[in-house]
Amino acid sequence: MYHSEEIIRQLQSQKILAMKLDRAVRALGEEVKSHLSNIGAGAQRLLYYTSCFTDEYYDVCTRQKLEDARFRKGIFHLVSRWNIIFDLINTYVEGLVKDYSPAELAAIQHALMRANVCIFTSTLTSYSFSAGVASTVCLYVTLPPSGLKVVSGLTGAAIGGLGIYGVVQKAADSARRLQVMHPAYYQALYLRELEMMYFLVEPAFMRAGVLTQQWTDSQSPYGAADSILKLMGRH
Repeated sequence: MYHSEEIIRQLQSQKILAMKLDRAVRALGEEVKSHLSNIGAGAQRLLYYTSCFTDEYYDVCTRQKLEDARFRKGIFHLVSRWNIIFDLINTYVEGLVKDYSPAELAAIQHALMRANVCIFTSTLTSYSFSAGVASTVCLYVTLPPSGLKVVSGLTGAAIGGLGIYGVVQKAADSARRLQVMHPAYYQALYLRELEMMYFLVEPAFMRAGVLTQQWTDSQSPYGAADSILKLMGRH
């Protein structure tokens, strides 16, 4: 009996070890894949720069220089404030609720409470309400760890020049997609020098599917509450 239990314990421990090893290998594979992808994107961006003196690529080169400058500004905000995720989410929510009256904001708050989401705000103004919503949403948003590591400089030395430049390329691609999908949100981020940091929260917005609804479209307070819940992954 004792030997049977010992064998079972050994098999269980081996299974746990195998599962941990499998997860580690998969995580390493994803990290390598991301690293190679960044290097490829960086090489492509650098290639465009080598063609700056040709008429065919002059506009591309000019755009890339602007994007590089905007990325540096975004990094400055990230390093100086460290609450950039809140800023990105809050900018979206501000635009979503800016035209609502206190009564309509109360209706949104009530709809969220029915979904067991409590928004704490001192006053029912669009400014304070959006800040309360953004703080709550940030608790639910899952961020890409590789992107956070790179832009915060934690793995900058390891990933190398082309890898870092690949992140700039991916940030630029993300910003361009946002400009097409939701021009108003893009413009609001641009004014805050944050549009090149949108790639940090893009996966959350894509999963939520909330950027198909423009701020200028007519939307009831319950529709706004639904968008907020989707961004939290509650729908």
